[in-house]
Amino acid sequence: MYGPFPGARPAGLRRRSLPAGTELWRIDGSDPAVWDWGGFPTTRFRFDPASGAFRVRYAGTSIVGAAREKYLDTGRLIPADHAKKHLVHLIATRPIKVVDLRTQANLEALDVDDRVNTSHEDLVWEACHRLADAMPRWWAELDGIAYRSRTTPRASMNVAFFSLDGFEIEASRELDTFVNELDELVLHHQFTIAFPY
Repeated sequence: MYGPFPGARPAGLRRRSLPAGTELWRIDGSDPAVWDWGGFPTTRFRFDPASGAFRVRYAGTSIVGAAREKYLDTGRLIPADHAKKHLVHLIATRPIKVVDLRTQANLEALDVDDRVNTSHEDLVWEACHRLADAMPRWWAELDGIAYRSRTTPRASMNVAFFSLDGFEIEASRELDTFVNELDELVLHHQFTIAFPY
C-alpha cells in the first residue's frame, strides 16, 4: 500500500464526469485572470505533483466547504489580512473529467485507503504527490481529482483542478465585498471574521 504507482493506468481505475453547471468555490490570493499554472519547485499541498511540472488549485463545491477547508487550522477565524483575498466562484461549462478518490473501487485500484483524502501523514502526502504526476500520464484528457472534504463530507467535496479550461468565472471579488456570504458563515457556520465588511 502507498508504494510506487505503475506506468500504465491500473486496472479498475475509473474516471467520471462532474456535470456542466457544477459550482466550485475557492479563496485565493489573486484574481483568476493572473493565475500562474507553473508548478511549485517543492510541493506545498495535497495533490501538488512531485515533479513540479504543473500547478494544481483546490476548490470546494460549496462556499461553506471551501471556507471550512481554508480556515480549519485557524478554528474558523478568517484573519484580518485576508479581507482582500479573492473569493472565486467557478461554474463548469462542460462535463469536468475527474478521478474520484471517494469511491472504494478507485481506492482499491490504486492500492491506497481513505487516508489519501484527508491525512497529513508524510507517507500519504508523498503518495498523493506521485499520484498527481501519474494521473495525466494515465489519461490525456483529465481536468482534476475529486476527493473527500475533511470538514463537510456530506455537503461538499473538494476538487483539485489542473486549469480553468471548462470553467466560467462567475465571480471573483475581494472577500470583504461578499457581505451576504460572510454573514452566512458567521450566523450559521460558527465563523469569526476579523475585518469589517
